[in-house]
Amino acid sequence: MAPAHVSAGRPGVPPLARDRVDRLLVRIKEKAGVTGSPDSTGQNCQVLEKKYFAQYMDLKFHRCEAFERFHFSVAVHCDQVGNLHVALKEAPLDTDWLCLTSYRGVTLEPGAFSRFTSLNALYIFSAFNFSLFTHLHLLDHLLLENNNIDYLSEVTASLGTFRNLKKLSVIGNGIQELTTAGCLTSQNASSRGQFVDFNISHLDLSSNAIAVTERMSLCNFPHLEVLTLGRTGAEIENLFESGVETIKTISIEWTGLDIFDICACASHFKTEELLLIYSSIYKINTFRGSCKHLKKLYLSGNDLEKFGVKQMEKLSNLLELDLSENRIESLKICANESVPTPKLVYLNASFNYLLRLQKGQFTCLKELKSLSLENNKINHIEDLAFDGLDQLRLLNLQYNNLFKIGEFTFSNLFLVRQLNLYGNVVAELHSQAFRNIFLQNISVTYDILNDLYWWKYIRRSLRNISVKTSNLHLESDVLDAFPFLESLEIDSPDVILRCAAFAAAKELHLKNTKQFYNADAPLSPLVTFTKLEKLYYSGDPQDVYNVSEVIHSLKDVPSLRFLYLHDTDKTVKYNQINVNTIFQRLSHLKVLHLKNSGIDRLDSKDIFSDLQGLEFLVIENQNMQEVESVVFDSMPSLKYIYFLQTTFPCSCKFKGLLLWLESNTRVSIIGFHHQECLVNHISIDLISFLNNNCQSDLDLIMFVLSFCCTLLFMCVSLFHESIWWYVLYLVYTVKCWMNHRLQHKESYDYDVFVSYNTNNELWVTEQLLPNLEQNGPPFFKVCIHNRDFEIGRYIVENIMDSIYNSRWTVCVISRSYLQSNWCSLEMRMATYRLLTESKDSLILIFLDKISREELQYYHRLTKLLDKKTYLEWPHDENGQQLFWARLRKVIAKSGRKLKTVEVERLKKDRSKKKPAQSFG
Repeated sequence: MAPAHVSAGRPGVPPLARDRVDRLLVRIKEKAGVTGSPDSTGQNCQVLEKKYFAQYMDLKFHRCEAFERFHFSVAVHCDQVGNLHVALKEAPLDTDWLCLTSYRGVTLEPGAFSRFTSLNALYIFSAFNFSLFTHLHLLDHLLLENNNIDYLSEVTASLGTFRNLKKLSVIGNGIQELTTAGCLTSQNASSRGQFVDFNISHLDLSSNAIAVTERMSLCNFPHLEVLTLGRTGAEIENLFESGVETIKTISIEWTGLDIFDICACASHFKTEELLLIYSSIYKINTFRGSCKHLKKLYLSGNDLEKFGVKQMEKLSNLLELDLSENRIESLKICANESVPTPKLVYLNASFNYLLRLQKGQFTCLKELKSLSLENNKINHIEDLAFDGLDQLRLLNLQYNNLFKIGEFTFSNLFLVRQLNLYGNVVAELHSQAFRNIFLQNISVTYDILNDLYWWKYIRRSLRNISVKTSNLHLESDVLDAFPFLESLEIDSPDVILRCAAFAAAKELHLKNTKQFYNADAPLSPLVTFTKLEKLYYSGDPQDVYNVSEVIHSLKDVPSLRFLYLHDTDKTVKYNQINVNTIFQRLSHLKVLHLKNSGIDRLDSKDIFSDLQGLEFLVIENQNMQEVESVVFDSMPSLKYIYFLQTTFPCSCKFKGLLLWLESNTRVSIIGFHHQECLVNHISIDLISFLNNNCQSDLDLIMFVLSFCCTLLFMCVSLFHESIWWYVLYLVYTVKCWMNHRLQHKESYDYDVFVSYNTNNELWVTEQLLPNLEQNGPPFFKVCIHNRDFEIGRYIVENIMDSIYNSRWTVCVISRSYLQSNWCSLEMRMATYRLLTESKDSLILIFLDKISREELQYYHRLTKLLDKKTYLEWPHDENGQQLFWARLRKVIAKSGRKLKTVEVERLKKDRSKKKPAQSFG
């Protein structure tokens, strides 16, 4: 899909010396040949849902030939994935068309396809034994291509299990003989000896080199709707004894028949449609047999030089005749009245050598509705040449040599609705040429026409207009409006329109347009197209300097559903258009098709940020330099991305896209696993390059994160008892800091905060408080929890505030104190304060005689005793007086002294207070 080469300076090629580049290429090619599977993208199967694109474009898979001709809703293509059983689980349940390619030798579980209850068509290309699919009882169409099938009996032996199968295609295999041995008979006792009828209506054996057709070799297909043969060397007459009795449609392609007896074949099989395409036929016979059943005859792509009255004599019931791509110079179908009048409804003589159309040439074709004469050499049409075509609806004359359209060229074509004159450089078009025609679709090519009055006769009936000219200036008031116009197509470098006249159009095509000027809105040429839903814009690929008014005006048509930008690369590049603003306000856009658009870097979420409704993105014929997944994440409705004939440099910049694709389940990138990249003029598989040369650090990062999380969990589990209080202290310290309660200060609310257990409350109230608050001077202000803590606050917050609002913390230690969690918390916080402020603020008082052996379980208290002098409560009266003197001396050393008046007031206040609920 990628071009054969690019310039050496292509982005993504490392700037290495020539020998280093060569060595790198060798290494890359070796790796690409050993590893790297297409399914490494994480999207093993490609999915196409017809509802997203059918009304806008035709799309096809890379390897499933002609699948788009089949009627399907959801098509899935799986190609060479590592695990097909897993890959099929990703396919939608409502898949009705499945294509499997390149799976020879792979095995599957019997129920691998049982989930696809809507599956109608199965296409197997170069795959494993199709007998694995025999349990698909609802299958309607089975296609087997290039599966090394040598005999049709290899397939028919298993057809009995396909209960609803109607269409069988065994194409491109190695079948050289249709043998009698392949004719199956019934095994039932009541009908033994009878041939099995599989009820197959469509049998396709094309692209098999069938040289022999034996008698009764097709006995199991007695009644066929369609039989297709191609590239066969067998005589058609051999089919007469093959066991097939009736065939409604016979399609024979690329067979080299030279001469074909049409009526003999048609009468034997009661054929209604006969297609003899690209078979080198230079003569047809209609003398043997009868053609009374034949309704359609297609002879496209042969060597016929004439077709006339003699051939038509026995084709009187023919409704459709296709003579395209032959060598016919003269077409004479109508003769005298003695010859039966043909019933033709469709006649196609395009791609021949017709020169002139004579008066009355088609007068006998009274029922003809479609006449196609495109791509001939017609340079003159006589007046009344189409006389007699009273029922004609479509007349196709495109790509001939017509230069003049006269007043009576199309006279009497009252029912023609579609006229195609495209590709004829018309220099003279009579103003009344369409006076009596109610045209709905017109396509015309002209050089310069000064007389535009011919428009006025058809403007109110037109639905679709296609014009190609060197310049299109339609500013005249004679145009008025085209009220029912649906589509307007213009191929012209210079366009000046009164666009309000085309305001009803829902579809606009602009091709090779350098200037698009709206006379009704000069600054915004698209603003008057208020109903526009589809816009196809192709710039001039040679135009470098023109700033496209159309691109700048896209934001003025927010009603757009489909947008096609083609050959705008130079406009975007040289005029430095900001790609982040091109698609603004297009929130209703469903499909965006960019072909050689110049948007080669998808690196910002702002590029498509307004495309909230976009479902399908096609990027075609573009040299992509960068693609970031964040671009696609900005489009929540996106379903499909299609890279078509797109070139990628071999660069690790696309590794992020690959990782996104592996984890993404919302968006399907069609064809990405077939994408190649270029390095130094050599194409290699892009995914193989990324997997083998762009290893990311994600695995290492995940390992380190997992290790750290595990280590942290283990540490918390082992040391939660010892670190819990540190964490709690840190939390409340930060909280107090944020509340500005831990600011450095010289004065305190209290001299002493007393930490004690409730079992020692009597000693505190009868001994400690009187000696500190009442015996003086100096008098000290003391804080204790059951008296001074603020009611309604968290206990920890009360403890924190009391410690930091007191100059000293006195811990009254007893055995019950050591066993209390709250007392332990108060001591820990007082200790942390001692460490953080580097001030002596802690006094330890031991009420009980506690040995060092008992204290060894309290590691932090033991360390404090090694560093600080502590007080022990004596039991004799003299010792107690000395105790209080030492304690008061320490507190008074830097404490806040209270006056006598303050002491009296303090006594009165405290006598009125209710004690708080105690704890500890």
